[in-house]
Amino acid sequence: MLDSADLLNLIRLTELEIQKLQSDIDYGPDEKANEAGQMILQMDTLASKLKDQYESIGSDDNDYPTYDDYIELIRNKTTK
Repeated sequence: MLDSADLLNLIRLTELEIQKLQSDIDYGPDEKANEAGQMILQMDTLASKLKDQYESIGSDDNDYPTYDDYIELIRNKTTK
């Protein structure tokens, strides 16, 4: 079973891929945008599953952020 640290790594990688796909949709050529649109649906489903699993683990260890805080942290780092 994956622990909180493993899930955070997968969450980060998934969020970064979603951001890349969204950029392809927004700025890429039509063919790339269409392919990214199909992929982003799958990545969103994966992100939802990872969120559910991360939140279900719960942690008494305050070293781990909430899912929403972690996503915000990732987004803030990539937009700077």
